[in-house]
Amino acid sequence: MKYDVIVIGGGMSAIMCGIALASKGKNVALMVKGQSKFNFSSGSIDLLGFDEQGNEVLNPFDAIGSLSASHPYSKMGVENVAHNAAMASVIFSGADLGFYGDSSCNHYRMTPMGILRPTWLTLDDYVTTDDPKSLPWRKAALVNIHGFLDFSADFIAAAMARMGCECQMCDIKLGTIDKLSSNPTVMRSTAVAKLMQNDGVLNDLARKVRSNMGDAEVVMLPAVFGLDGDDTVTKIAHHVKTPVRFVSTLPPSIAGTRLLSKLRKLFVKNGGTFLLGSMVKNGKIVDNRVVSIEAKNFPDQDIVAENFVLATGSFMSGGLQSNTAGITEPIFGLDVDYAGKSGEWSKECMFDAQPYMEFGVATDNEFHAIKDGKVIENLYAIGSILSGHNSLKLADDTGVAVMTALQVARQM
Repeated sequence: MKYDVIVIGGGMSAIMCGIALASKGKNVALMVKGQSKFNFSSGSIDLLGFDEQGNEVLNPFDAIGSLSASHPYSKMGVENVAHNAAMASVIFSGADLGFYGDSSCNHYRMTPMGILRPTWLTLDDYVTTDDPKSLPWRKAALVNIHGFLDFSADFIAAAMARMGCECQMCDIKLGTIDKLSSNPTVMRSTAVAKLMQNDGVLNDLARKVRSNMGDAEVVMLPAVFGLDGDDTVTKIAHHVKTPVRFVSTLPPSIAGTRLLSKLRKLFVKNGGTFLLGSMVKNGKIVDNRVVSIEAKNFPDQDIVAENFVLATGSFMSGGLQSNTAGITEPIFGLDVDYAGKSGEWSKECMFDAQPYMEFGVATDNEFHAIKDGKVIENLYAIGSILSGHNSLKLADDTGVAVMTALQVARQM
């Protein structure tokens, strides 16, 4: 099996890199082991929400210059970040994904707990505002579906009240969905979203929302619509006859499902190949070049390419592994940037910035991976496997994924 480029991974960084390369005529394969962080997506692309001192960032491109030299943005430079941001917008448009947001400024999205967080781009039917202390509406109907526990309506309503938005709470009981509510483990966002694709259920919901919303200027719903696309989203807005906005729920994320589905379609449209269920076991390196990799489900074949991209994520997805002896990258045995002994990798308070969040594989400024202190010429690392930044503290996770993916694609 031979390709121009093999991307190992299936998350945001992997698929954006694959789309960019395939659009330029490269023969690209994505080797996808299983599920990715799309299941945890907020529906936003966070470029840089906070600086390293914890201050909110209004203009992420202005703030990039103050980041440490080890941050992936610093490695590529602000001009390249801006170029890649424009390139990302073109790709999202090509995937028929509509986002709210200014190209150079952050706005605020609403979290599942009702808190406003700075972000760069947000799916255009989600709750957003440009003012960190208020919402664009004075009266809102906050709707939940009876029995759905992954939507914190009380917290959201309290937060909205503090921002001066009067909230009419509506708990809508639907017969079809009520059958699921006896089992909370089944009553998850994906199950509800599947039922919402039924026109009868959707019409019943819209009718009950209209009769309970009073004089609300906007209807806010949990993001359990649009599992297979935007048709359901359009339908609910049409039926309610009032502007509709969605608030992210606890995972699994329907927003992430929408993003993944549309980006995958664009990748395939551009000529890319998915090798699903492909768990890469190891790679063969000769003279500082990867010559082949071996995958569990292709036991008798060497998989060959001119270039390889490692986008396997951090600890959560197995891209990095740890034990008391140290932290390792399991496929190629790459050098990993980390500090101290295992007892120093985390802090007792879970809300503190955790040191391990900045650990990741070592690269040069062009994101070539490093092994035994030597640059691997045709192996790149992108996304959350990279060292040098704390994605929770800086709110830059998806931004780093997208920007490094497109930077490496441009270099190839």
